[in-house]
Amino acid sequence: MIVVYVVTLGLLFGYLAWMWLRLRAVKNEAPLQEQAPQTPGRRGSLR
Repeated sequence: MIVVYVVTLGLLFGYLAWMWLRLRAVKNEAPLQEQAPQTPGRRGSLR
């Protein structure tokens, strides 16, 4: 029975660690994505 708890907690912490790493990666890429719409060429080409 204790194996069920160990596996469940292992998967939970693994998932939380993966989400935390993805969130850090997205935050590091965010400044590049925020500056992209400000370029004059791209906004006009979408219309």
